[in-house]
Amino acid sequence: MKPQFFLLSLLATTLDVQGQDAPNADAISPVIVSPGVELKELIGVTPSTVTKTDRLSVALFHLEPGRASAWSYTKTGEESFVVLKGHGEVWVGSHPHPVRPGSFITVPAGVVRSVRAGKAEALDFYALTTPAWTSADDVLATAPDGAPR
Repeated sequence: MKPQFFLLSLLATTLDVQGQDAPNADAISPVIVSPGVELKELIGVTPSTVTKTDRLSVALFHLEPGRASAWSYTKTGEESFVVLKGHGEVWVGSHPHPVRPGSFITVPAGVVRSVRAGKAEALDFYALTTPAWTSADDVLATAPDGAPR
């Protein structure tokens, strides 16, 4: 199943968006997380989201070539990443997982992770978190032994 169809089927079974606007990434201003890393939160609990729910958050990430998300983990949220464009790696603990368009990776709560774009191209992916991501649930961490810093 193509990632965008999987995402739509997941959202259809998870959310009741009656009376709420359908999220459109083009209409959302990006949040600059760090140099070369930005996100647009489409669904969740933060004030900038179009569709509000505490059951799930969906954010569209864009990583410039060679850039990476910070090492972190969620205390209670399970995260899934669906790659739309580009190639890179998702580090789960000290294990790298090569990703490309269509790749889907799930990271359990409490496990440190980082997403990295390849050196030659940008990486675009959806991050889905259940329950919805909050800053209080996200913990910055150090890279595990053997992983890139």
